[in-house]
Amino acid sequence: MKDTEDILKDDHFKLLAFLITSARGCVVEPPLYGPLRLVDAASRLIEIMRKEGRVNEQIIKLQKMIKERMDLVMYDEEMFIEFLDELSKELAKMLKSE
Repeated sequence: MKDTEDILKDDHFKLLAFLITSARGCVVEPPLYGPLRLVDAASRLIEIMRKEGRVNEQIIKLQKMIKERMDLVMYDEEMFIEFLDELSKELAKMLKSE
């Protein structure tokens, strides 16, 4: 069993903490912050997957899209929603190619 200090440094635990605190934040934040937090969590998960050697170029492309465009929510909500649609389409392409 890991001790508390090890757990607090663990990338999986950091993602867990982000998800739990994000859930609480979604209660009082503007509605589009929920999707923002979810794509941020997806990017964080991809980073964990990258460290574990579990990514391919398509997954890295998804992370790059997220990092480049997730801040759209702050100044252009319509473009942010379009970005979410595009991100979903890229994921669907990955699933269809399998």
